[in-house]
Amino acid sequence: MIEVFKNVPLATKTFYGIGGPADEIFEIHDASDLPTLWAESCENSIPKIVLGRGSNIVFSDKGLLGRVFIPKFKKTLWRENVVTVEAGKTFQDFIEETNKKGFSDLCELSGIPGNIGGFVRGNAGANDKEVSDSILGVEYLNEKGYIHKLTKEACKFGYRESLFKKNPDFCIIRTTFELKEKLAPQTALDKTKRLLSLRWEKSSPGKSSGCVFKNPIVNGKTISTGKLLDELGAKGDQIGDIKISEFHANFFINKGKATQKDLLSLMNKWKKRVFKIYQIELESEIFICNEFGQKINLES
Repeated sequence: MIEVFKNVPLATKTFYGIGGPADEIFEIHDASDLPTLWAESCENSIPKIVLGRGSNIVFSDKGLLGRVFIPKFKKTLWRENVVTVEAGKTFQDFIEETNKKGFSDLCELSGIPGNIGGFVRGNAGANDKEVSDSILGVEYLNEKGYIHKLTKEACKFGYRESLFKKNPDFCIIRTTFELKEKLAPQTALDKTKRLLSLRWEKSSPGKSSGCVFKNPIVNGKTISTGKLLDELGAKGDQIGDIKISEFHANFFINKGKATQKDLLSLMNKWKKRVFKIYQIELESEIFICNEFGQKINLES
């Protein structure tokens, strides 16, 4: 089943609460309903975005002059320690499902908002763990609407990167994981709940997508962007209705009626300052797009 909605404010669909209306929103409840519509959108060069929970995207104040696809398909198929899960399932729900089967492989990713598709696309990670660590393969739609399967190696996973992030005409349908860390189900679930609580303790209140910049890697060592910004006095700085958290300098908060322009201005300001002082080039961790769904790059 496909549900279609027109002229829905995208601010209501994202964590940041920023974005004008989308021409069309398609909620896809069965993966088999997507290929024809996806292929048609690609063939006719209709701007499109695949949207999960909206935790890592900032839309244009003009909205999207095209289509937003929201996968609602979320089936899982278990084969002992191998599980295939569809893209629309909430990752936190998936972690807890694996816990109940007695696996703890994914516990460290607890508390990161997003669905399976978004996690895989951006190779989400935390606590020295990335989602790709447990992936066997990924099935996706190409621009012709055909399903292809890729091995983990072919997905070209990197730090918050993947083949899918570089190809907007590819749409993740389902992912297969191999789980190896066996515990008693309650022990695994308790571990998830403990890590989930710790993550929420570190989060800043307000409308935010969490960290806006990636942690740079310098001479093989990962550097905390939050620490760099804190050292430069970024906390509390504000442009328009976007303010840098007093709690975590890599969290930018929408204080009410922020615009995409506010966010870009504040990010560019501190990106340039970090480069001037440390000669470190920061990269955005969130996807910021124009009204055609195209990525907006930060200023150099």
